[in-house]
Amino acid sequence: MNASLITPVLLFSMDSDQFWAAPTTTGGLKAYYQQYGSQVDNYQIELIHFKNEDAILRWQQSWQETYLPAIKAAEQAGQQAIIGFSMYTWNAAEFLDIIHQIKAQCPNVLCIAGGPHVQQAEDYLGEDPIDIIILGEGETSFQEILDTPQRIHWPNINGIAYLENGDIHKTPERQRRKYLDELPSALDVIDLCDAEGKPLYDSISYETSRGCPFKCAFCEWGTGAIGSKMYQFSMDRVRSDWHKIVNAGIKDIWLADSNFGALKEDLEKAQLICELKEKTGLPSSFATSWSKKHSPRVQEIVLLLHKNGLLPHYQLALQTLTPLALELSNRQNMAANKYEPIARQMAAEGVPIAAELIWGLPGDNLAEFENNLDQLLKTFPNLNIFAYTLLPGTEFYEKRLEYKIETIPVAGYGKAKGEYVVACHTFDRDEGIEGYFLITAHILFAHGHLIPLAIRYLALQNGITTAPLLRTLLRAVCVEYQDDLPNLDLQDRMVVYENRATIFTCILKNPLRLYALFETEIIRYLQDTNNGHLSDATRHILSLDYALSPRCGEATKANYEFNFNAVSSKAALDCLSLPSAADLSPETHQVLCVKSPGGVGTILKDPDGGAWLRGEIEYQQADIQTVKILHPNVKPTQAIQ
Repeated sequence: MNASLITPVLLFSMDSDQFWAAPTTTGGLKAYYQQYGSQVDNYQIELIHFKNEDAILRWQQSWQETYLPAIKAAEQAGQQAIIGFSMYTWNAAEFLDIIHQIKAQCPNVLCIAGGPHVQQAEDYLGEDPIDIIILGEGETSFQEILDTPQRIHWPNINGIAYLENGDIHKTPERQRRKYLDELPSALDVIDLCDAEGKPLYDSISYETSRGCPFKCAFCEWGTGAIGSKMYQFSMDRVRSDWHKIVNAGIKDIWLADSNFGALKEDLEKAQLICELKEKTGLPSSFATSWSKKHSPRVQEIVLLLHKNGLLPHYQLALQTLTPLALELSNRQNMAANKYEPIARQMAAEGVPIAAELIWGLPGDNLAEFENNLDQLLKTFPNLNIFAYTLLPGTEFYEKRLEYKIETIPVAGYGKAKGEYVVACHTFDRDEGIEGYFLITAHILFAHGHLIPLAIRYLALQNGITTAPLLRTLLRAVCVEYQDDLPNLDLQDRMVVYENRATIFTCILKNPLRLYALFETEIIRYLQDTNNGHLSDATRHILSLDYALSPRCGEATKANYEFNFNAVSSKAALDCLSLPSAADLSPETHQVLCVKSPGGVGTILKDPDGGAWLRGEIEYQQADIQTVKILHPNVKPTQAIQ
């Protein structure tokens, strides 16, 4: 290599929506090469990290003015510039566009892609102008490519795929690294603050361990690049990095661990993060993917984080309760008699516990999914429901023909963004799309915190199924607001699903109109299902939902009048119990002050954050604790074994 000119290496990364974090993935590659590479002085490695699509548009200008001339100059000096992309579901479409653009202008540039989304190399090599795909852990493969970039050396680099005479060639699998402390910290090469000492990022994604012991057929974590054996960084390494993060003023730490709480050292990590919070005030929140098995250690960690105000949510990853779907997914969930007391105890203690549920898994069907939804609505204060997106590198992806899996492109982006599963051997296409419509209704009305208490109140009643009601409400919303959203065909159920964020912000512009529609449709549904005796109580609960719903505009405080015991009713529902007859009696009159943070359409643009910006009743915590202790329908919690 001619060392008279430094060769540019551009490493691209991009955040998912609403997550502005430091580029730790590409930073880790740069740090590793600087420590172990043999040609360090010959490369200028630059991290190009996009916050959103607008940042890509701004970069297009600098590409023409700065990067393109540098790459051309390297070519004229007989050197090959290198571009690398860390590809995930949320950025693959944008990155493929950039790759095509760069390769069209600079066909000789060496293009490397890695990350979970490209582990199915056959879907990209030969179709997209990618030269090398890194399979599995990328640090050492990346270093060896930079040290020996000529094609003649590629067969000697483990863990990569490339085209050879038109055919895909995969080199031997690269063995995973057992001692993670051998990897230098990405924080050694990433600027976390600007020249004035202000943090450049809101958040950081950080891994304390690698690997997942589970081999879920819908997930790439344990079966693909990550591997099933769990390895972890030392506490000294974690402690050093976390001190750097909080000293930089970064407010949120989000772990990239697959099963936090599964390792005994995870308790020490949780204690460390709480110590940092106490001493520095940071981080503000701490999120992770939790251990798939709830254990006494997990319980201790959850309660510790909650006590210290660091727990945005604790999720039990049930995913499905349907026996065949569990079997095909290689999952074995804990029995209901184990997770139900966990959920109830944590709900009673105010822990933001939630269950995860996926619609569209092979082996499921709409009728059983609806039963699962009803069961979990009675058990968990929150549900996170996801549509199943078929991802490359997973078992279901490989068995799509066997299970007759039918898909449609995610949001029109084709393979780059993944594929929605709309049918398989256990449900047809119409049933599949109706399932998307149902989960849209739940995402908007329950997860978006529009009528979560009313839905829970009705779910706790005997003889009421919530799924038909949710779909009824969404169909009514689609009819009512079609003129407000003329560019969307709200009769198309997949259009409704894909545009749920737009619908959410639209319907909240006039809360009175929305809640009048809710009341009309719910009362009609109750009468049609011979449950009219619940109408008055449901109206009471709806009035409480109205007062607490997310709002547009600035933060406000307002008084609301209730002709029932709203405080006691909410306390019961928060603990997954029905309000008593006395709670709902119209003889009680309460005036409550509700503080609303506002922000719908500005801070909050989709229903996923509805609970974060809900209204809060301003009462003394002691009052609500007294209600929980004395309420006849709130059962004492039992110790979890």
